[in-house]
Amino acid sequence: MSRFFSPRSQLTAAAAIVEARLPRPSMTFYDPSSDHCSGSMHFMLLDRDKVLATDQTGRASVYHAGLHALRTAPTLTRPKHRPVSVAVGDSSLYVLDSTSRTPGGPKEEHCFEALVYERGRLYNDVFWEHDWCCHSLPTPPYRPSAIHAYTVFGGSDLWVSTEDEGTYSFDTARGAWANQGHWKLPFRGLAHYVPEYKLWFGLSRSNSKGRHNLFCAFDLATAAKRQSTPVPRNAWKDLWPPKEWMPDTSFLVHLGSARFCIARFFGNYRRDHPCQMDADAEHETLAVFTAVEVQPCGKTGKGLQMIKYKSECYNLGGGIDQWVL
Repeated sequence: MSRFFSPRSQLTAAAAIVEARLPRPSMTFYDPSSDHCSGSMHFMLLDRDKVLATDQTGRASVYHAGLHALRTAPTLTRPKHRPVSVAVGDSSLYVLDSTSRTPGGPKEEHCFEALVYERGRLYNDVFWEHDWCCHSLPTPPYRPSAIHAYTVFGGSDLWVSTEDEGTYSFDTARGAWANQGHWKLPFRGLAHYVPEYKLWFGLSRSNSKGRHNLFCAFDLATAAKRQSTPVPRNAWKDLWPPKEWMPDTSFLVHLGSARFCIARFFGNYRRDHPCQMDADAEHETLAVFTAVEVQPCGKTGKGLQMIKYKSECYNLGGGIDQWVL
């Protein structure tokens, strides 16, 4: 994404979305049930260069993008069906399955575990080298339901909000859950803490005017003290897509400091008459990556402003799954 932030990109940011092509694949993953697709796999970011790949059986591997190398990883304690993951520190990845069904059981319950990089230690009189290890963690106290928002708070606590209940926190140091209240985190997906501004940044939920997925800043520390829903301090619109594009999903990726990539996916039907939609129309998935940066306003430095850089559009064809890490 570094090329997106050139001075020339900022000057042309207000122009139309630029069509582009993704680079050639550097690695291809296949799940055990198919020789042609990876629809049953999930991908999670360990750090800036390492990606954890898991299949429907829980088996895992780690791909190092910088070295273009692949290594085995510990099998997860249970397969994940709809996992959310977040890194805490530089050696722990916490993985929570929001809708995991107990094998052979009639009810659903969450599956929560951590993938931790442990230093060399003695085990059964044998010295093990540094390696990743899986550890089962306490089951969340809320009823199984979809997790709509999550983030890291205070450097070591994992916060999650569900659709049906309030906000809960998990203290990674003590290994204990706590209820933060019936209020919900006001963003969708993962929000990122930026220490330069002591604020969290994420994509907003719907507000009273029906606007959602706006790039926003939040003060979660103050909201935690008041035990109330955080109110967005800023809300910026980064993209004006064509009307015929149907919004699908959006993701926010923190690139370091106060720079972000906003990835938005759209559905589009290729047809001669844009106002008509028929079963024979060819469906395609479009991905738009936009580079933005948050800076203080003006010479006084009071308030924040979003600086928009380049936006590139990639045609991904139709009927594919995608992960943004």
